Amino acid sequence: QKFGLGFAPSGWENTYNFLIKKGFSSAEIAQAGLVVSSQRPTGHDFYDRFRNRIMFPLKDSRGVILGFAGRVIESSQSQSENSEAKYINSPETPIFNKGSLLFGLDVARDAIRQKSEAVLVEGEFDVLSSFQAGVENVVASKGTALTQKQAIILSRICENVVLSFDKDIAGDAASRRGIEILDNVGLSLKVLSLGMYKDPDEFVSNDK
Repeated sequence: QKFGLGFAPSGWENTYNFLIKKGFSSAEIAQAGLVVSSQRPTGHDFYDRFRNRIMFPLKDSRGVILGFAGRVIESSQSQSENSEAKYINSPETPIFNKGSLLFGLDVARDAIRQKSEAVLVEGEFDVLSSFQAGVENVVASKGTALTQKQAIILSRICENVVLSFDKDIAGDAASRRGIEILDNVGLSLKVLSLGMYKDPDEFVSNDK
C-alpha cells in the first residue's frame, strides 16, 4: 500500500479494454506507453505492454505516477519458453523519463531530509526490503546508470549519499561512475560494503 504495488494479469488486452471502456482512445493509451503496436491476431492493433508482472508505479517526488516498471513472475517455465525480460519499464513518453526519477522518493523524501542522507540502491526490491527493515531514507536509481538529473534531485534534499549498488562487475562500475556524478553536484559520499551478499535485498532477507 505504501508504495502502490500492483499486478498486471496475464492476457493480451486487459489494460487496453479497461481503458477503452473508460473513454480513452487507442492513440492516448499507446502514447502513455501502456500498449504496444501489434500485428498479432488479437482483434486490435495493440496489445498490453505489461502482462503477468508485479507492477511498480514510478512517481515523481510529489507522488504523481508518470510511468511503470513490471517484474515478471517467476515460474517453472524454462528460459526458452519464457524469454521475456525480467524487468520492463514504460517507454519514454511526454511525461515519463526514467533518468529523471528515483524510485521510492515520494515515500522516502521526509526521512532523507531529516537525516540529510540518502541510501542509493539499484532496484525496487532493494528499496522495499530496506524500508521493511526500518531504513526509510532509501531510493533506487532504477538500474545501474545514475544520471546527472537524479544526482541533482538528491542534492536538493540532502548533503550525504551512501551508495549500495549490486556486488558485481556492473555494480562496481556503476558505483565508480556514480561517485563522480554525485561528487560533481557537491554531495558527500560513502560506499556501503555488504560483505557476502550481492545486493541490499539479499542482505536484508538474510540478516535484518
